[in-house]
Amino acid sequence: MRKLMGAVAVLGAMTFMFALAMPVSAAAPSTAPGHNKLLCFDGTTDGGFGGTCTLKSKGAKGKATLDLTDDNANGDYAGVYTADSKLYGMLLADVTQMSYHWSGTIDPQPGDLSYNIPIDTNGDGTTEFFAFVDAFYCPGVDGVVDIVNDVDCVIYEGGVTPRANWDALVAAHPGAKIATDNFVFLIAERTPAEPDAVWIVNNVKFGKAGK
Repeated sequence: MRKLMGAVAVLGAMTFMFALAMPVSAAAPSTAPGHNKLLCFDGTTDGGFGGTCTLKSKGAKGKATLDLTDDNANGDYAGVYTADSKLYGMLLADVTQMSYHWSGTIDPQPGDLSYNIPIDTNGDGTTEFFAFVDAFYCPGVDGVVDIVNDVDCVIYEGGVTPRANWDALVAAHPGAKIATDNFVFLIAERTPAEPDAVWIVNNVKFGKAGK
C-alpha cells in the first residue's frame, strides 16, 4: 500500500522510515500536557525528498497545507502528528475520536493520504504493527474521515490485512492499545511518476479519553 520505500526522515527525536509509511523509531510521551497541537514533518525539511508542510495554526483544528509539488526525483511527502495526546497507551476499545477533514487538488488514490496508527497487541508499549487508514478506502463524507465511527472505513492491518472498520480491528485484537514507542501521524505522499498534489487537512483529532 505504500509508496516511498526506504526513505529515512528525522523529526527531532522521532525517526520515520517510509516503508509502508511507518515511523520505526519514535518516543511517544507517557503524558499529555497539551491539546493535541499539530506538528509538521516533510521531505524537504528532513532532506532527500520533496514536499512541504505549513501550519496555519498550531491547534489541532487549524489547517495544515501538505504541498507535494516539488517533483523531487525521490518523491514527495509531508504530514502532521502530535506529541500531546492521551491517545498513546489507550485501549483501542476506549478510543472515541480519530478523524480529520481533507480537501485536495486531486482525488486521493491508494497511498496518497493516510492516517497511520501504531498498535500494541501485548501491552508492552511497543508497536507490533501499524493500522493504515487510507483516504481512498475510508473516503468519508465531504472529505470528513471518521476512523472510529464510520462503519465503511476500511483499515489495513500491517498494510496487508483489511478490517471492515474500527470495530472489526478492535474485535480482532481485544486488549490491544495504541503503542507508545511511535507517533500516530497523518501523511500525504507521491512518487515521481504521480501527479503533483496539494492537500489541506484540518480538524485533525488524535483521540482523548472520554471525548
